[in-house]
Amino acid sequence: MTRKPSLAAVFALTIASLVHAQDKTGAKPPAAPPPPPKMSAEGRKFLDGWIGAWTSTDAVYSMGGQKGQGSLKMSCESVSSGWGTLCKGTFSAAGMPPSDATFLMAWDLATGQGHMFEVADTAEVHDHSGKWTSDKSIALVRQGKTLGGKIEKDACTATWASASELKFDCVGTQAGATVWTFTSTSRK
Repeated sequence: MTRKPSLAAVFALTIASLVHAQDKTGAKPPAAPPPPPKMSAEGRKFLDGWIGAWTSTDAVYSMGGQKGQGSLKMSCESVSSGWGTLCKGTFSAAGMPPSDATFLMAWDLATGQGHMFEVADTAEVHDHSGKWTSDKSIALVRQGKTLGGKIEKDACTATWASASELKFDCVGTQAGATVWTFTSTSRK
């Protein structure tokens, strides 16, 4: 046997739907979301400067009286909708195994600083940060412990001689004494 809904139930449902519809018509539309953040000009210059395939034939890594001269190949692409640049590179020198590293470049709008986050197959994980020192150069510094537990300051300067030439100089110091250097001039 089927039951028909009571007249009171039908009336209650009809009134409830009308009240609900009236609540929506009197409501204000949701506020527009805030505009998305915009990259600063100095940040855009930093991020875009790395993009491309870079090759250096004059890369030199020196440590403790030993010098490894060789080549550096690095490929960089824009990531995270233009908010970062991802670079993968390999340094090759005679008498040494090739060394691979990955770098994530980013710009911190809040501090106005560039970041170079480095992960290398030498078990190094570093976050260098810094500001533009001129219209062509940025100084990126990292201070922290080495794998051996010593406090080390790594200071790197990237200088764009042009859109297709990048000079990179780094110095690692412990207690004020230089323990290693790296230099290269890369071209697209």
